[in-house]
Amino acid sequence: AIDPFTTLDQYGADATRWYMLTNAQPWDNLKFDLNGITEVRNKFFGTLYNTYSFFALYANVDAFVFAPENQIPVAERSELDRWVISKLNSLVKTVEDKLDNYDPTPAGRAIEDFVCEDLSNWYVRLSRRVFWKGEMNRDKQAAYETLYTCLETVSRLISPYAPFFADRLFRDLNASIEQAAESVHLSN
Repeated sequence: AIDPFTTLDQYGADATRWYMLTNAQPWDNLKFDLNGITEVRNKFFGTLYNTYSFFALYANVDAFVFAPENQIPVAERSELDRWVISKLNSLVKTVEDKLDNYDPTPAGRAIEDFVCEDLSNWYVRLSRRVFWKGEMNRDKQAAYETLYTCLETVSRLISPYAPFFADRLFRDLNASIEQAAESVHLSN
């Protein structure tokens, strides 16, 4: 038998909850597998953490501070920036629709797909050269704003599933923003 307390201590509540909610609908039988939690922890949470780490590393090097009132308009950003913002807006709509209809499994799967495929494998991979440029220019500023927006929005979207990870991500992203909410769970 699987000891639930050992599972939570070893894998964490967020990874366990994410696995259970995205693997099968809450009302369906779930064939529980510890390897599934390991995969969720490594693939989804690892990818999200690595994406945040990439952002934090270069944002600190360039002294980037997100300023909501001084953002570059999305229409003036690069095609890649506009593409990922479009994908993000579609994700928000999908997640809101699914959660409003009490259907958490496809909502979680959509978030996971966005993070692992669109954000990490496409956006960050194709934008690396922009972040690596030495000087802070308009394209680099837009790329930082875009990645920040994606990460903060994902933190809000995952908060019902992974409240601890989401709150840490949200707080880390907003540590230098005075008007930011104290917690993802207190934000709009």
